[in-house]
Amino acid sequence: MARTPSTKTATRKSAASAKVGTTVTKDNLKALGADRLADLLVELSEQDAVLTRKLRMALTATHAKDKLGKEIEKRLRTIQRSRGFLPWDRIKPLATELDTLRRSILDDVATMDVGQAISAMRILVELAPSVYERSDDSSGYLSDVFREAATDLGTLWGRQAGRDPALTVRDLLTLLDADGYGTCDHLLASCGEALGTAGATMLRATLLARLHDLPASKGKGDYRTDIARMQTLGRLKDLADVMGDVDAYIEAVNLSNRQSASIGDVARRLLDTGRAHEALEWLNRETDETSRLRWENDDLRIEACEAVGDRDQAQSLRWKVFRDRLSLSHWQAYQRHLSDYDAIDAEERALNHIRKFPVRGVALSTLLEWPALDAAARLVREHTAELDGRDYGTLRPAADRLSESYPNEATLLYRLLVEAVLDKALSRYYSYAAKDLASCRLLALMLTTADGMETHEAFVTRLKAQHKRKLGFWTLVGE
Repeated sequence: MARTPSTKTATRKSAASAKVGTTVTKDNLKALGADRLADLLVELSEQDAVLTRKLRMALTATHAKDKLGKEIEKRLRTIQRSRGFLPWDRIKPLATELDTLRRSILDDVATMDVGQAISAMRILVELAPSVYERSDDSSGYLSDVFREAATDLGTLWGRQAGRDPALTVRDLLTLLDADGYGTCDHLLASCGEALGTAGATMLRATLLARLHDLPASKGKGDYRTDIARMQTLGRLKDLADVMGDVDAYIEAVNLSNRQSASIGDVARRLLDTGRAHEALEWLNRETDETSRLRWENDDLRIEACEAVGDRDQAQSLRWKVFRDRLSLSHWQAYQRHLSDYDAIDAEERALNHIRKFPVRGVALSTLLEWPALDAAARLVREHTAELDGRDYGTLRPAADRLSESYPNEATLLYRLLVEAVLDKALSRYYSYAAKDLASCRLLALMLTTADGMETHEAFVTRLKAQHKRKLGFWTLVGE
């Protein structure tokens, strides 16, 4: 017998169709027709100033594109003149509006008149201080927009045909010197095309002259002189990067009295330009006293050794990095360069080193990541007292990982976590300690009495005797 369509199914389809038709989507709104949509927008704009501004900008961009730049400038100057404090809930809407204006300058105004776009974008960049002074931009929404606007300004300078490089240098320095908020941190990086060789030469000469005119630093307390020198040297280094001139970058570093902090930066640039021997010479300047960044430069040193063909030294460095901080990525790279025969001995040597590593929490994490679960369990058994119960980021994942095959060792870790919370009466962490004690209870039936392992009941009894007044915890536990 043929089945007739269910009335219930038809009703569901009808309801679904109605939902699709009334959901606010682009396709559904288009079905209303242009006249109806226009009426709704006019009605809403009478009650919403932000919407009114958006509609006016859209109309100008469509019907009077030549006037769009002036309209944007007018809006930016209105924001600049405002003095009211901006509460937190108005920061994001303002940032969204400013970003919309920024994109309109770059995408619409610049296609008609680059000069007008430059004028409007510069107003947007110079707007930053007045906005910051009356707002709390802890979210970073506003700073992101202003930094992008500064980068866009450098790009627009490069798009203006026949622009005098001297004008770019003047405008660039004016903005950099007035920038107290980091708005123009990336402006110079976007000015390569606008500067060209002639502009770069002028800017470099100006910066070197400024550096020469600055007084010598009087020591640690002379912050004002030090910051001025650092800013000028920073701009010289940025300029060198813009022009792709590694030697100019090195010259700027050599003019500093903090050369050791830039060893890695110089080495990276030398390696990128195929000058590995020079990169090694710079890296060899490191000493124990000046090498706060030694770990960051280890990979550069390995790369440089490989580049000059010193494979043995590169291997030695990989092993040293693994040995010093149990970096498995360096161990894996070391292992890849070994023959199958040598790899077997090296693996046992590496595991022995991990087992003896003095920072037991790091050793435990490394063994689990290896993975070498038996060795990890042994480390827990033999060095329980050296593990820190406050290191929940290491111990809790380790306990979870070991719980299936090594219940005794997992229980020891969970107990460390519980006692660390109770010993310090960290009431805000009682809920975590209660969950860890519950994990101990789940593992209780699988425990063995090997090595004098305390039973779960004895552990709970001891806890109650030592921490019987911590009622907030025992209420959560329910034991």
